[in-house]
Amino acid sequence: MKRLSPGQRWVIGLGAFALVCLVVGIIAIAVGITNGGAECVDFEDEGMTYPCPGDTSGVLWGSVIGIIGLLHLGLTGLAGALVWTSTPTIAPRPVKRPTPLPGETHRVFSYGTLQQPLVQESLFGDHVPTTPASLPGWRLDWVTITDPEVIRTSGSDRHPILRRGSQDDVVEGVALTLGYEWQLRAVDRYEVADYQRIRVTLASGWTAWVYVAADEA
Repeated sequence: MKRLSPGQRWVIGLGAFALVCLVVGIIAIAVGITNGGAECVDFEDEGMTYPCPGDTSGVLWGSVIGIIGLLHLGLTGLAGALVWTSTPTIAPRPVKRPTPLPGETHRVFSYGTLQQPLVQESLFGDHVPTTPASLPGWRLDWVTITDPEVIRTSGSDRHPILRRGSQDDVVEGVALTLGYEWQLRAVDRYEVADYQRIRVTLASGWTAWVYVAADEA
């Protein structure tokens, strides 16, 4: 089950408060109506009962609270619709695993959205170690993304993409250190069909995975 983002939790909290206001208002109205129908006893007239004025203020206050609750619930619903479609849910926290052994890590060169903290939290449940890096012989281009989940996670439908360039071209980015195979698979699922993962050699001499244009792989 995915964890909710702070914005989504905020909307749920406001919605719960609105429901409480609505329930309190309904209860106050019911109490006011009950009190308004009170009966008095005339002990001088053989205990005869007759309607007498009761405290109906609960109806007024209940109506006010109920209306506030309804308005609050409506506004929360509108805000929730906006937040829910624009704020990515956060992936479940990964089970704590032992420290990876040397040689078991994966290095991924990122030049775009994989550097974003929210994207890393969505894919890995936390941030991963990053190191400034550059990739020679490639150039940046742009691609329009149509996958709604990727757009919601990254916050944009326009993503950078790598294409082969001249020997003078260099792309700046970072090297992500992924300690587990499942993290690499998570990136594979995130990158749409326009991208293909290949091995490259960074300017530092490190070898790393990178996602380039599928027709350039």
